[in-house]
Order: sequence, then C-alpha cells, then structure tokens
Amino acid sequence: MPELRELDIPFGDSGCVLLYHPEPADDTVYVLAFRHQNEAGY
Repeated sequence: MPELRELDIPFGDSGCVLLYHPEPADDTVYVLAFRHQNEAGY
C-alpha cells in the first residue's frame, strides 16, 4: 500500500484538503484528490 498524506490548505473560514502520495525515489509528488474541508470523504 502506498504512503498517502494529507495537506490542509487554509482559505478564509474553511479551506481545502489535498490527498497526495510522495515518491522520493523519483523526486515526485502525485496528487490523488482535492476537496473542500466541508465535504465528506474523497
């Protein structure tokens, strides 16, 4: 299973959450999902 991380991006009163997978061997980050913090799940 790949390592998945979340990044909170504040924006006004709420913000967004970015789900990503870092690949250090390739010096690459894969963005898997981007959602508003008020939305449920990905």
